[in-house]
Parts: sequence; structure tokens; C-alpha cells
Amino acid sequence: MKYKNKVFLTLITILALFVFCPRAIITPTAKGQPTDTGEQFLEILGLDELTEGYFTLLDDGGNRLLRTARIIRVGNRYHTSDNKLYEVHTVEGHTAYARFVKDVTLRVQPTAYPPGIAASWDALPVQQEDTRKIAIYHTHGDESYVPSDGTESIDEGGGIIKVGMAFAEALEEMDVQVLQSKETHYPHDAGAYNRSRRTAVELLGENPDALFDVHRDAVPPEEYEAQVDGEQVTQIQFVVGQQNQNMGTIQQFAEELKRITDEKHPNLIKGIFYASGNYNQDLYPHSLLLEVGTHENPREQAEEAVTLFANATTTYLYGEGASAQAGRSRTAGRTGKSILWLLVAVVLAGGIYLYIATGSWEGAIKKLGQFTTTEFRDVLGQGPRQPLKNESPPDDSEEQE
Repeated sequence: MKYKNKVFLTLITILALFVFCPRAIITPTAKGQPTDTGEQFLEILGLDELTEGYFTLLDDGGNRLLRTARIIRVGNRYHTSDNKLYEVHTVEGHTAYARFVKDVTLRVQPTAYPPGIAASWDALPVQQEDTRKIAIYHTHGDESYVPSDGTESIDEGGGIIKVGMAFAEALEEMDVQVLQSKETHYPHDAGAYNRSRRTAVELLGENPDALFDVHRDAVPPEEYEAQVDGEQVTQIQFVVGQQNQNMGTIQQFAEELKRITDEKHPNLIKGIFYASGNYNQDLYPHSLLLEVGTHENPREQAEEAVTLFANATTTYLYGEGASAQAGRSRTAGRTGKSILWLLVAVVLAGGIYLYIATGSWEGAIKKLGQFTTTEFRDVLGQGPRQPLKNESPPDDSEEQE
């Protein structure tokens, strides 16, 4: 009922603006730049993405840079996969135009430093394994992948939750404690970020090293299709909110994480979109919104993408050796268990053989005792045991019989 009242009041407010102050609706948001009234309407409602269709971003030469369902506005920036930065200067309908700003040189910094703790890189690296902690949540938990889930949205929890689970499982394989909220924050409306904000605050109470809000886009499938490490996967796009006090640090976080991922899994990161909005990133200086593929990509390819991304994330947060050390620990554990089971199997097989050879468990135990006092000593090169002082030599009559 409260939600219906909020919608009603919003519609009344918009109607009043049209009647009493129409210029508030039709005036361009940037001086001299054409805009779309429908997008201003969505902005008034607090929505950050289209309900139908998508935007196309072109450079001044007409080359396509990006397609996204997120609303593109004048002043937004886009960092491409090949590290070129563009800024939007004009929006006409669902087409935006951007001018080239510069080539971005991604910073080469120590990978063991946790991001965003300070503006400078003078924080201590994370070394304690029990401090490895990453949080995952989903502002739009209904989002789904049509080829795998049969629909683009599932109210009670869509395929995006399973993508988050795949991300979590991959991180856990690298000895990271994962905090994943499976709350959907439904309905998929302007209030979703307010509802997910409460979830983000709860997760931050556990002091994670990073916080990821996992989404998927809504554009044609080829926009995110890619070959990475010889596998067909979806690309991942970072989204950074321009309207939060942590933007500078989050930009550094995104750029450095892109650099590490580019080195380990080239072509996995599609780009970094600097969008209007907050995305709850004001809460934490090393948080990031991830777009993992689009609604027309198979979910399995999105799951493979976040698995690869987990490898780069742990390298960035905990150092190059983190993944290798986790792998060695798991291998050592599996090897120890294998050896233990092999010893158990040998003992059982030996016991059964002695039982069959002697005809009784009593005979088998006696034979085993002889093995430990004679044969085993011979193997060690110690020879037969000599009788102790005042001890009679052993009687071999039983063996001769």
C-alpha cells in the first residue's frame, strides 16, 4: 500500500510540474545540449536504466563505443576495453555522442595492497588469511538470462543470483570467506537501490575487503560476447557512480582491477562506465557494480566469466601468490587424504591375505607379529633380534612343523 501511495504522489508531482512549471520538464539538463524528455521523466522517477530499449554511444566519427540499458547523460564517461577515455557531450533520443579525452595509462602498483583504504598507496598489504573477506549482493536480484532461465526476470530470484553464487564458489576455492546476500530487493524499480542499501550496510558490518553489486545488462547478446582463454564467455563491465564522494578512489580501484584482469584474462573486461548516480558506492571506497553479460547471453557463460574474474580479484587484493598458495594447500590436503586411504587399503588387504594364509585371525595376528620382529628388521638391515641377557633363544619347532 505504501508503494502505491508513493507512485501516486510521484505522478501528482509530475502533473503539477507540467501544469505550473513546464520548463522544469522540458529544459535541457546541460546548457545548449539536446536531451530526451522521456529520460528526464525517468530521472525524476529516480530510475537509472531504460525499461525498454537501450542507448548507443558513438564517438564523433560515428564509431560505436557502447550499448547499454543504463541511461546515458551528458557528462558521463566511458573507459573502453583498449583504455581510451571518452566523455559524453550530446544526447539525442537513445543515441549519445562522446569526444575522445585521452589514452589511459593504467597504474602499475603492488597487487597485494587492498584498494581504497587510503587515497595513497601506503596501506599495509593484506597478509592474514583469516582476513580475506569479500561481499556480494544484487540490487536487481530478479535479473535473469533468457537462454538458460527461460525469461529475463524472475521475481523470487533470477539467474543473476546463480552468477553471484558461481563468483562466491570461485572465491572460496581461493580461501576467501564470501558474504553473499541472495535478497532480490524486488520490485525492480527506483526504490531497489534504497532497499539494497540496507543490505550493503549489513554486509559492510562484517568488514569485507571489497563489495560487489552483481547485475546483467539488457542489450543484444553480441555486445558482451567474447573469447577469453579459449572459452566463450560474457564480458564484464564495471560501473562507477559519478555522484559519490568516493569516486576518485573507486576509479583507482576499477582501473587497477582492470589492469590485473587484462594481464591474467585479456578481453574479459569490457570497459568502465562512469554513470550518473550513486549506486550505494558512497558507503565504501572499494565497492563496484558489475554488469556480467546481458539478458540474451547464456547464464553459464556469465558464470564462467565471474570464475575467471575471481582469480584476478584475489590476485589484486591479496597478492600474486594468493591463488597459487590456495591451490597448493588444496593439493596438499587431497594428497594427504589419498595417502591415508592408501595405507588403510594396504592394511586391510594384508590382513585379509594373512587370514587366508593362516586360516584364522589368531594365526594372522601371530604372523603379523613375526613380520614386525623379523622381516621388518631385515628390511631395515638390522638382522634378527638377539636374545636379551637371561632370555632363552626362540623355539623354531613350530615353524619347522
